[in-house]
Amino acid sequence: MEALLLVTLWRIAWCLVPLGLAVAAQDRFLQSVLTFAAAQALYVASWDLIGGVGGQPSLGHALGFGAGAYTTVVVAGQNLAPPPVAIALGVLGGGLGGVLQGGFSARLHRVSVALVTLAMAECAREIAGMFRFPWSGGLIVGGNSGIPMLVYPPDEGSAARLAGAVLTAGLLGLLWIKHSRLGLAIQTVRADDRLAAANGVNVPRVRVIAFVLAGCVAGLAGGLVAAAAGRVSPSMLSLEPSLFAVAAAAVAGSGTILGPASFAYAITAALQWLDVPGTMRLTLYALLLIGAGLGPVVMTRLSTAGRTRPPLTSRGAA
Repeated sequence: MEALLLVTLWRIAWCLVPLGLAVAAQDRFLQSVLTFAAAQALYVASWDLIGGVGGQPSLGHALGFGAGAYTTVVVAGQNLAPPPVAIALGVLGGGLGGVLQGGFSARLHRVSVALVTLAMAECAREIAGMFRFPWSGGLIVGGNSGIPMLVYPPDEGSAARLAGAVLTAGLLGLLWIKHSRLGLAIQTVRADDRLAAANGVNVPRVRVIAFVLAGCVAGLAGGLVAAAAGRVSPSMLSLEPSLFAVAAAAVAGSGTILGPASFAYAITAALQWLDVPGTMRLTLYALLLIGAGLGPVVMTRLSTAGRTRPPLTSRGAA
């Protein structure tokens, strides 16, 4: 009981770390870095709910991320709601993406899930790049150049604190879901979907719910990124953010929520600080994923080779 209490307190304490860093930071550039790091950590944690906890390896999780960002920018840019409400409505955009992906992939096996979700995200990216809209001031926006909005919050310190607070709340919520009855059902379906169905679990329904919840959180993260950057573009629906989520989970411990979020927070802060271009980031994510996949195999072969090495014979033996 005491061990469980200590683990719980440690998890809560870690969830508060990003908010503490955002409050303590005074440099404006560092505050901007922490804002995007917190949003990306929340996005990766949302992927871990379906990919790690649920065992549904989505390669198109960027659909919820981008849908939330576009929802936020359109609502705020057209003055349909104030920016805080627009960011909150990004949850609905991401949830809609989760409904679509979950509905199409709930009865598929893992490889098919990866392919279908990737195809849906790529279709959304192409569609976002095709359409253009009349905007305030007589502008025509959209296409590959994206859609602008006023930056919110307007100062870096407020943006960092907002993103840190949302990340803290999001991580606590995802951890609660993981250890709830719904989380137990999601993990049971991942372990053995046939056994779960035999025990009365509605497997497709559980998978769809997991996709929707993960999409909602990803949409919130996308809304934060769009508001902090002051625009959204089709690149938020590309393979790069999806691959980043998969790589972070593979490296830092898939299914733990906090592990992938921690890694994503640290690596995003480092890449933002160093201003690494997008093409190099995609290469880095691919290398991380390759390393995470090959690492256990290499270690196993090395340990096996060490155990099976033939004994050395003396020179006099014949």
